[in-house]
Amino acid sequence: MAKVALNQKPYKNHGNCMELSNGIVDVMVTLDTGPRIIRYGFSGQPNEFCDDAPMTLEVSGKEWRLMGGHRLWHSPEAGEH
Repeated sequence: MAKVALNQKPYKNHGNCMELSNGIVDVMVTLDTGPRIIRYGFSGQPNEFCDDAPMTLEVSGKEWRLMGGHRLWHSPEAGEH
């Protein structure tokens, strides 16, 4: 099994993140917001998650902040329907 390395570093405009890498795949988890997996992909390859989308969108007349990645739980707005 490959050794896993942990490194804290900024990632794009998502602030401080923790990078986990075994040299084959990388996972980046936000520390300043979330937790949220903001990146998953093969090392040196494109991110499989969205992380370059506009940060705010208008939804039903309200401003909604799009963070990208995956937050690992249902949204608080899931029960509003």
